Amino acid sequence: MSKIEYVHHNGARVGYRDDGAGKPLILVHGTGGDGEANFEGLLPHLSRRRLLRPDYAGSGLTEDPTEVLTLDHLVQQVIAAADHAGIDRFDLAGFSLGSAVAVRLAALHSGRVDRLVLIGGFVHASDPRSRLQFGLWADLARRDPATLARLMMLTGFSRAFLAGVADMEAVVSDMVSGGNWEGVALQAELDLRVDVSPDLSLIRAPTLVIGNRCDQMVDPAASTTLAAGIAGATLAWLEGPHLALMERPEAAAELLLRHLAD
Repeated sequence: MSKIEYVHHNGARVGYRDDGAGKPLILVHGTGGDGEANFEGLLPHLSRRRLLRPDYAGSGLTEDPTEVLTLDHLVQQVIAAADHAGIDRFDLAGFSLGSAVAVRLAALHSGRVDRLVLIGGFVHASDPRSRLQFGLWADLARRDPATLARLMMLTGFSRAFLAGVADMEAVVSDMVSGGNWEGVALQAELDLRVDVSPDLSLIRAPTLVIGNRCDQMVDPAASTTLAAGIAGATLAWLEGPHLALMERPEAAAELLLRHLAD
């Protein structure tokens, strides 16, 4: 069972999970997720690492009254968790919105990040489809969480994966009852404002960008753009949807470990 810790930072109570021993790897979750939901499947494959999974504002263990989120605010919460855990230097992996957090963190704190992995990430959400999606997420999170949960399942997972879900309504019910939906709305609104293009040239850590070829939430081309903007970055692909990290954690872990071991 994960060790759960909390640190108070700028009026928030930031929670994080701390597992294992070895070289530290910090895992940063995506919109509407948390460190448990997004990365639980990776744990058996990363047993030789110390894994820190902070929940940033709007998710999971963290309580934060902030009404308008910024990337810098979330970066500070990840750094606060690392400091509280006594970790100075670490490898860093971010997923989706967590990828943008990881990019900003690696740009601002280059001396602390040894290696960087960006999974299903994006540079900005200025294209019409992204603005339609994230605006809809924010609206539904406040008005109709059950519909948003169904939409996220439909667009986040593959047809084959969903075919194996025995009781979809039970899954949706659990998502609704266990979710921080105002937090999801705030995170979706942050998605609309994200632009890490100025940060890419500042990254010094060896970087692996992992795209999802069948992604319906984030344009797979965004991974190509991320990799092209970071000096020396490597681009790899998961054959799956946006949540391939959760569908096929063994495949994601294989790519991640190969990069971290180089």
